[in-house]
Amino acid sequence: MKIWAKLYVGDKLKKNVIYEDDKALSGASYIHALQEVSHMLDIASPVSLPAHFKHFERFNRAKYLPRDFVEEVDFDSFVLERVIEDKKPNRYFF
Repeated sequence: MKIWAKLYVGDKLKKNVIYEDDKALSGASYIHALQEVSHMLDIASPVSLPAHFKHFERFNRAKYLPRDFVEEVDFDSFVLERVIEDKKPNRYFF
């Protein structure tokens, strides 16, 4: 599983990081990845509800707002996107 985590202030990207793990997607691996990414970005971990995981599992994206954090934060949104890599090599014939 590969996750691209992004912090936004307004529409501007403030910080981002890529997290990689060999584990398959599950509720426990998602929470672990969320904690690791939060640590890498030096922010508090948000309160994650089952709806966040279901949205990530279904749409490959989860968005956390400042109201999802217990502590006060200095950004407008925290977005996790699952990076899906194409296994086939690109072959172009001219």
